[in-house]
Amino acid sequence: MSAWRLVVDRGSYADFSVSVSPAVEKAVVRGEAPPTVFLNVFDSDSITIGVNEDPEQVLDLDFCRANGIDFRRRVNGGGPIYAGTGSAFLIYFLPISHPEIPGTTEEAFRKILGAVADVFRDRYDFPAEYRPLNDIQVEGRKLVPASLKIEDGAMTLRIVVNVKPIDTGLAGKAMPMPPEKVRDKALKTLESRFTWLEREAGREIDEAELTAFAIACTERAFGESGLERGTLGATERRYADAFRAELDTEAWLFGKSERIRFADTLRPGDMLGRGREKAPGGMIRATLAIRDGRVVDAIVNGDWHPRPLESIAWLEHALGGVPAEPDPLRQSVETFLAREDVEFAGIAVDDLMTAFEAALADCRPWDGAR
Repeated sequence: MSAWRLVVDRGSYADFSVSVSPAVEKAVVRGEAPPTVFLNVFDSDSITIGVNEDPEQVLDLDFCRANGIDFRRRVNGGGPIYAGTGSAFLIYFLPISHPEIPGTTEEAFRKILGAVADVFRDRYDFPAEYRPLNDIQVEGRKLVPASLKIEDGAMTLRIVVNVKPIDTGLAGKAMPMPPEKVRDKALKTLESRFTWLEREAGREIDEAELTAFAIACTERAFGESGLERGTLGATERRYADAFRAELDTEAWLFGKSERIRFADTLRPGDMLGRGREKAPGGMIRATLAIRDGRVVDAIVNGDWHPRPLESIAWLEHALGGVPAEPDPLRQSVETFLAREDVEFAGIAVDDLMTAFEAALADCRPWDGAR
């Protein structure tokens, strides 16, 4: 395996997520770039939502637009993340052939984020700890959210390091938190649940320190040292331009919303139901379109980390034509989750069924509007 590359750059979190990030991932998958550790320091505030989320469900779009808050739908899983100026992305783009890369989402989060938490404790002397499935916290306050993708022979792990404070009041209004999201947490508000590195470390953290931190995390998690400093190649820059043209669009942003998915499906007389549930792996949001007693279409959104990402679409397809009743839906879900090529880390049959049964209970005639 070629030497690992370390790239350090600056840019918008939202723009980076729909351009540079998928570009480097594509290049690593194709063997056009070496295993890459990327540190991107954010030069503005912005939001991204997960690939399996609808911005109309998880963001206050009017508030975001009125306050000039930039937002994008990224190509990785997880939920909405507000990243502030001066905070940073630590991203690993790695071939899964490396012996230190686990084979499942749950194992990868535990191993790598556990190592990152160790580095926080060792370098800055505060009680950072890994919180399943995909966070690092300090005494209940979230310091690091992360998202993970293991596909096509490569792992992309995106770690947001909250270095600087953000306007939690502004972020909380932009990303309204459903009550289910915090029902199992002692701290209930964004203000109380959020923390940042400079606060916990008790000192300023500059780019040089973040670079040293990234190197230390890489050695602790993977046993790799001696990273070679590098930059993006011409192929990666070309890929980034192409991804930006595709992903910075209304069609992509609302690709998991009812406005697009049901545009050519629903007819007068159809029934529509919506339900949600907070599972250990994350939030589940289910929308069932029903005609003549059967599911004619379904949208399953959420902030968990399915593997592969397209397996959510497989589940939605599997629900088509199933009688809109609990027992047939459960049978379909059980069959789906038993597939060896699907991993829904932290999501069980009962979790999905709670959301689907809530959607059935909410079912009402479609009125021609969302």
